Amino acid sequence: MKKIRKMRAVILSAGVLLSAMPVLPVCAAEEAAQTEEAVEMTAKITLSETKATAEGKNVTVDGTKITISASGAYEFTGKLNDGQIIVNIADTTADAETVKLFFNGVNITGLTAAPVYIINAKNTSINLVDGTENFLYDGENYTEDTNAVIYSKDDLTIKGGTVGDGKLRIEATYQHGLHCNDDVKITGGNIKVKSEAADGIRGKKSVTVKGGKLDINANGDGIKSTKGDVLISGGDTEIKAGNDAVQGETAVEISGGDLKANGDRGITNVAGEVKISGGTVFATATKDVAKEGQTAADVKDNSIKVSADSTQPAFLLTAKEQLVKDQRIELKTSGTETAVFSKNPNKKYDYVLISAPELTVGTKYDLYIGGVKAEPAELTLSAALTKVDGVVSKAVVENTEGDPLDINNDGAVDVSDAVLLARFVAEDAGANMTAVGLSRADTNGDGERTGEDVLVILRRIAHLD
Repeated sequence: MKKIRKMRAVILSAGVLLSAMPVLPVCAAEEAAQTEEAVEMTAKITLSETKATAEGKNVTVDGTKITISASGAYEFTGKLNDGQIIVNIADTTADAETVKLFFNGVNITGLTAAPVYIINAKNTSINLVDGTENFLYDGENYTEDTNAVIYSKDDLTIKGGTVGDGKLRIEATYQHGLHCNDDVKITGGNIKVKSEAADGIRGKKSVTVKGGKLDINANGDGIKSTKGDVLISGGDTEIKAGNDAVQGETAVEISGGDLKANGDRGITNVAGEVKISGGTVFATATKDVAKEGQTAADVKDNSIKVSADSTQPAFLLTAKEQLVKDQRIELKTSGTETAVFSKNPNKKYDYVLISAPELTVGTKYDLYIGGVKAEPAELTLSAALTKVDGVVSKAVVENTEGDPLDINNDGAVDVSDAVLLARFVAEDAGANMTAVGLSRADTNGDGERTGEDVLVILRRIAHLD
């Protein structure tokens, strides 16, 4: 009986947690169906692990290799253990319309070649059907000219549906996540890219982010244009990168959206400086240090360079000593508890760039790191770009002994720990966890802090583990 009561309590608590999260429209599936019906499909392709079948025209199937040969709308559903979608239009002059790939619950692994390979097409779009989850995985032995999970030789756009909750997960263990020889655009959907060995998203001519939710975790660069511009005007983008979080060869311009760019190097314009005219920008970078055999002349300046032409003001903070990740950085209007800026860094850092529409020149702000006033405690935004050196965090790492699921470090594991972690996962600015709580937040040990970690605590409370 006691166990039943505990189970009821946990279920009720889970309901409370879910009610605090952003709620998707209850009619998402219905709207997805309406969106699908509104588009007349040229062909529908069903994937069945070791084979594929197609109904419609302009599609040929050879085992698990599907080739699209003309513009139109093509719906894909199902799973391939080792397969590939190819877009190859013989004459793009005669057929300049868009090839629209609709992912309606797709799971494709490409063991020896890119799961999506666009050889020749004027424009191609990947459309994420509302209410679906789609997965693309790479393999180890790719040729050099197709070394990405999605590889495109022509323009590529990734779009969401009417609701915009369609998901795409790109898991690259050996290759880049997405590479395009032309222009890449992200306009919608919920996209997560993980690249363990290379870059997240690469567009040779340009990369443009206009909308959607984009989460990139890359060992190399996060978003990169190897020959052109990176333009961000909308969407919610979060990047954790081993090199540049964002890198443009000729320009990096941010005019809208919400950008969190944490990398060893934050945001880099190879040709000059970063221009900010709108949006919320939070970027961090680390100082370069001389490696074995190098001299001081070999050390690079990794500080973030902001253009004097930027029309939105920004702070550029430099730490006296390197600061740790997962201690939230906040700016509060001086003398108040009103936070006008609040972000949590997911990498250690020496440099911080903060820019937001709420920041105004001439205003004083209190700087908090890890819930504690930092040094200097008060900053004045005195110019379009205000530099502050010698920043010191006063947040203290507390006693780490105790239960690893005791998130609030009160000596017990209960619903309050799950609630605090759920708020933190949901980016609730009021969920200021201690350093101990942050160190324990990855309860399942997968390297990430998600709702799955909250479930680990709930299972413990219900004695299910």
